[in-house]
Amino acid sequence: MKRGDKGQKVKNLQYKLKKVLNRSLSIDGDYGPSTEAAVKLFQSLYGLKPDGYAGPITNAKLLKVYKAMFSDNSDLLHFGKRRFVVFVDAGHGGINENGNYVTPGKRAYHKGETMHERGHYYEGFENRLIAEAFIEACTDAGIMCVRTYHPYKDTSLATRSEIIRSWLRRGYYGYLHSIHSNAISTSKNSAKKLNATRGFMVFSTIGSNFSDKIATQHFKNVQSIIGADNWRYRTQMKDGDEDYEVNFQILRETDLKEFEWFGAILEEWGFHTSKTDSKFIIDPKNRKKRVEAALATAKWVKKKLDKKLNY
Repeated sequence: MKRGDKGQKVKNLQYKLKKVLNRSLSIDGDYGPSTEAAVKLFQSLYGLKPDGYAGPITNAKLLKVYKAMFSDNSDLLHFGKRRFVVFVDAGHGGINENGNYVTPGKRAYHKGETMHERGHYYEGFENRLIAEAFIEACTDAGIMCVRTYHPYKDTSLATRSEIIRSWLRRGYYGYLHSIHSNAISTSKNSAKKLNATRGFMVFSTIGSNFSDKIATQHFKNVQSIIGADNWRYRTQMKDGDEDYEVNFQILRETDLKEFEWFGAILEEWGFHTSKTDSKFIIDPKNRKKRVEAALATAKWVKKKLDKKLNY
């Protein structure tokens, strides 16, 4: 591999470099200047020609170092038993010690409405309400969950990704369910446009893998439980399924080839910049339906992976 290459192999290379070098490196599948610099640094540290080319010799050495650091020393890292788990991510938004919502952008104001607080819709607050309700539903169904988020403070995407990868290396398998609401620019769009932009979207990483199947199933579950005619369901059918394929950080840094027993999806549940969608999102009946759809997806994923792993 060399500068200009793209794809899953590059993502795997970036992940190993990031872990071995213990430095910030975007796992985006794009062999750009940062990846080339990381390869050169690794080559210099381990007595290889620092040409930035990740050929057979460099890749073999990187794999050997990575395994020695993170795989071979597994007696203390591994629980010795496989466990299905849903990694629940409450999206963006944080609250300070005084109880004030402090994250810019992840909010909306709708004059004359109650919302979460005096007309304000706070994405991070709503995300946590749904995440906690989803975790309770999973627990009642005998499904274990791992939170990737702080109870009220915002958590960096890098930290969330590392939490997930760390549990996967300890023998867990399952999927990431990242909970969000969507938005469009309030400064560039009219009030009419803001209110008319509504609907549900589900995202996975670029490429065809198990995450696509999870996203498709979740999309169907939401349609079935909310009602196909009661909302707008936004799709991107470029590869024959409903999900949008993007390089969102939490997806690209967890949905890695080395974790073939894992998948990751991100849902955008309505547009909080729309007054109509905001009211739809916080409606108690729709909150229950949202959790019901997520639980149906969790059960589906568990059944599929248990069968694949013969559990």
